[in-house]
Amino acid sequence: MNLYKEHRINPGKPEMVLLHGWGMSSRVWGDFAEALAPFFSLTLIDLPGLGRSNDYPDPYTSDAVVDWVLADAPEKAIWVGWSLGGQIATLIAARYPARVDKLVTIASNPCFVARDDWECAMDEQTHQQFESGLAQSPAKTLSRFAMLQTQGALESKITLKHLKAVLSEEKPVALQQSLGLLREDVRPEFAKLTQPVLQLLGERDLLVPAGVAETCLAPEECTAKVYPESGHLPFYSHQQQVVNDILSFVNGQTL
Repeated sequence: MNLYKEHRINPGKPEMVLLHGWGMSSRVWGDFAEALAPFFSLTLIDLPGLGRSNDYPDPYTSDAVVDWVLADAPEKAIWVGWSLGGQIATLIAARYPARVDKLVTIASNPCFVARDDWECAMDEQTHQQFESGLAQSPAKTLSRFAMLQTQGALESKITLKHLKAVLSEEKPVALQQSLGLLREDVRPEFAKLTQPVLQLLGERDLLVPAGVAETCLAPEECTAKVYPESGHLPFYSHQQQVVNDILSFVNGQTL
């Protein structure tokens, strides 16, 4: 259980954990983490086999990932998860409620791949293309994934440049294994959450449709916000708005 992590201690401020998405690392948080730093004590973790975390469980299951991540997290914190990181944070909040004070998901879906009863997700063909592409050319697959995250969104060229810079520094060892987690359906766990939840979504997200907030069965204390013209990374295109919304949510204010 040797994961890469950063602890940015800010005495007297609430603990916050940031979990990145598939194929990336905690480097992706960049300036967004810096904007949060004055208000929180931050813990940034690279998921198993991704980023600078070379170790990963075998088999690579969500149960194992949850255990590994919790081993490096504060006893209780506000959890912020982007994309796949939001799914992992949701499972942690559902299974270990005492560890999660509040939950924020960014461009995340409790069920990433479409099913007969869940059309508000990535279609099966797209996901299969990622799976087959990884076997042939991981670099090209990650590049295509980065383009899908930014295509058609506000400031897409700038965001894509940032993503490519992050990817150029990564040497993930468990891309295929971690991709399998996106096939999991955590809608039942999401619906049963007891903590306050904030869902942040992008209007032009090609991977997680903005309609997911209206479609899924949400917990009682759940607030959703969609950022106009944003893609899969609203914390890039709408950084200050996202920071302000998280601060309002943490402080119990109405968005």
